[in-house]
Amino acid sequence: MEIILIAYCRVEPCCWGGSGLVIRFYEVVRPSAPVEKAIRLMATRGIEHAAVVDDDGVLLSVVSTKDVARHVLDAFEEAGVVERFDFKAVLEAPVAEIASRPPLVVRRRDPGSCAGIMLDRRIGFLPVVDDEGRLVGGCTELDYALELLDNGEPAKCYSTHELVMGDPGEPLIEALGYMYEAGVRRLPVRYAEDYYMVTMNSILLAIAREKSEETLLREVVHYASPSPRLSYEAATVGEAAELILASTERALLLVDSDGLARAILTERDLLKAYMGRGSC
Repeated sequence: MEIILIAYCRVEPCCWGGSGLVIRFYEVVRPSAPVEKAIRLMATRGIEHAAVVDDDGVLLSVVSTKDVARHVLDAFEEAGVVERFDFKAVLEAPVAEIASRPPLVVRRRDPGSCAGIMLDRRIGFLPVVDDEGRLVGGCTELDYALELLDNGEPAKCYSTHELVMGDPGEPLIEALGYMYEAGVRRLPVRYAEDYYMVTMNSILLAIAREKSEETLLREVVHYASPSPRLSYEAATVGEAAELILASTERALLLVDSDGLARAILTERDLLKAYMGRGSC
């Protein structure tokens, strides 16, 4: 039972670096936990993954924000119309039914090798298990943000310049589908001459909290927050890492001197910075 207690803790002994303790950027749930619980756990902390373990601490699968989004969108497509969308069935389904399995795992939490695997496989969470398959730790993209706080390289060298922008007037459920199809976890929107950002987490949390047909059709801008932003020309990787760690959006816009967005920088871009895979 000891390993289960450790897994639920929000801090763990640091396996690299000298800081002693590191925040855990993933959650742990049981297979029977409802989807609604996973949504609330991930959205309130601004994280993207939960490990699904059995009573002995053995890792069974991983559930991500994208897994939940796919589950919601499949149910919406099956319903055909908003009026037939079954909130109870969607939110009370056990996470074991929607999680990704089998998960990719490693036996040792080595920062360099974990980062390379995550970047090459385009995954945000890499569980660490022992020889019996019990969860003993994990690597996440946000772990590497902690390692970059003193990095003085230009943030723009690692940012994504192909901005995928959203329509502020789009219905919430349609925006979720657009994000899923585009392969993005957050969506900048331009509204009233300013930039906002909506995330998969914020949309899913709205669905879990409000459970109404009106919510699914409400304009997505109602669930967006003012976008974190830094200077395109002056921002450093360290400044970007600090802001991403401090905001639940886990992303920021790099804006020019006229206030126009030139690029977006996410936790995955910070992983690129850790690996030195920039464009400058």
